[in-house]
Amino acid sequence: MATMDTRFRLADDVTFQLVGPGGDNTVVLSLESGFFYTCNETTAAFLKAADGKRALGEIVEILQEEFDVSRDQLQADMTELAEKLLREKLLVAVAPEDVEDK
Repeated sequence: MATMDTRFRLADDVTFQLVGPGGDNTVVLSLESGFFYTCNETTAAFLKAADGKRALGEIVEILQEEFDVSRDQLQADMTELAEKLLREKLLVAVAPEDVEDK
């Protein structure tokens, strides 16, 4: 379960990239499964911020500055997104002892 203290990063076999004119679209590829996903702007921003060093609460703070949505709604949406990406094995939780200094 994702909490505001959980840190996330992409799984080792997952990559994402901005594509299209002006880099307006984001795609995520799982090399292991071969699944290819397209992302909306919010998911792309989440993936950029999920560097294994930032906790979910910190990511929510960053995204709060970028998107016009209440903190409660953003927190709920990002928790749901993180849990979905964990289930899809696109994201992994980082153990506290594995977090490097920022």
